[in-house]
Amino acid sequence: MTVRAAGAGAAEGSAPQVRSLIRRLAALEEGPARAGAAARALADLPAEAAVRVVAALARSARADARAAMAAVGQALVGPDAALLYDHLAEVYAVAAAQDLLEVSSLLVSPPAHRPWVPPRDKGDSRLAPLTLGHKKTLARTHRDPDLLARLAAEGEPSVVRELLRNPLLTEPFAVRIAARRPMRPETLRLLSESRRWRTRPAVMLAVVRNPWAEPALALKLLPVLPAAELAELGRDGTIHPLLRATATRLARARAGAAG
Repeated sequence: MTVRAAGAGAAEGSAPQVRSLIRRLAALEEGPARAGAAARALADLPAEAAVRVVAALARSARADARAAMAAVGQALVGPDAALLYDHLAEVYAVAAAQDLLEVSSLLVSPPAHRPWVPPRDKGDSRLAPLTLGHKKTLARTHRDPDLLARLAAEGEPSVVRELLRNPLLTEPFAVRIAARRPMRPETLRLLSESRRWRTRPAVMLAVVRNPWAEPALALKLLPVLPAAELAELGRDGTIHPLLRATATRLARARAGAAG
């Protein structure tokens, strides 16, 4: 038996633990409580068991498993990540030894595919006279789609944070923000941190596809995407090679599970 086949078998053998974790997380509101519970659950598992559970969640096409996987991703970058610090090196070693890229890729921070370089253009002449505080107020409350688009295009993280809270902001508009190139990595991270938008696959897909997104962030978003989008990402030559490889692995695993 190859190492890869052994890893696949190990992941499949974790079904009771996976179902238990899915039920436990589904009972909590999406956000810090769910992410904290995911961190505690993984910290309580031996490394081999943690790897099996995460691999099974990542490979599942079920919506409840993807929601649980989203909580795992948030646990790895949120304030509860400290619960896992002493555990992650061992988890990574086990995942790498079993060739479980869908797990090991969650624990790496490869260099950016397109490093952020501030543009020479000084910005929008209409917005230039405005103070940062004024821009933030407009972003949070204004109704003019043209003005909101200009504020989004500037990409100032503190302004975009307020823009994402604007109740008039639509999903297509959020996708436009995520897809804009170039875009500051910090701004793209805000979309993944927004409770309103991080559950929208179209928005997260646009973040993953943006070459200025931090690879460590994009890798944690991959498992929450549907299989069709993963297959497309596996063929996208514009994104980070590790993202392509992981997306391909996940797409194939889900196709195999469905078959």
